[in-house]
Amino acid sequence: MINNINTYSNLFNASSTSTSEVDAVIAEHKQSTAVVEQEISHSTNLYLSSRAQKINSISQEFFSGGSLSVENIDSLKERVYQLGLISKQEYASLTNTELSEKELAAAEALPNQNIANFIGDFLTRLDETDAGKIEKSEIDEPLEESETLILLKSTLLTAKDILSDVEQAKTNSNFKESLASTLSFLQETISADAFEKMPLDDKVGLSKTYQALEIVDKISPQRLSNDKLNRYLEVSLE
Repeated sequence: MINNINTYSNLFNASSTSTSEVDAVIAEHKQSTAVVEQEISHSTNLYLSSRAQKINSISQEFFSGGSLSVENIDSLKERVYQLGLISKQEYASLTNTELSEKELAAAEALPNQNIANFIGDFLTRLDETDAGKIEKSEIDEPLEESETLILLKSTLLTAKDILSDVEQAKTNSNFKESLASTLSFLQETISADAFEKMPLDDKVGLSKTYQALEIVDKISPQRLSNDKLNRYLEVSLE
């Protein structure tokens, strides 16, 4: 895992989507992902698109001119991992990369726990850097967290709580509203230009967090359980 979070600190300068826009954002996303054959012109949209759309885009990107060239093989490996079409273990195997014991343990965990672990690690690294923090007027005073950083951390904590134990999370009276606002802010984060400057593993982790929460959003609360979510995630994210 790359630890240099400061490489994309500009991400925290983005403004958040207002609550009144949440329903429109979610509805628009659902409508766009339902059309598999639609053309995707901007790469950041692919992080939020369906698996079929990603495969279709990769086919156009790497195979539209005929056979895959040798010099494009490494780019293809990175692209399919970047878009969450293969696991970290599979990507490591393809690139002859040795994973640490911690990374192996996380990769072998249940999908939702794997994502929850990523969120926890990401939040820890945010706390250990100055990314998204602003200087106070007083000399030698500790840096203050920007409004956007505070909102991002709050959003990720909510996502972690939901994915760690969805059955417990759905008992909260504001579950639907909390899930919708979390999806909306993560969508805005992933769509920001600064997102492309993130380390590869963090882009994969955040986009998979969004995809996992979208699956939760599509399952009715009556049918929502940890076991059912695990099965959906195994099919959809790996």
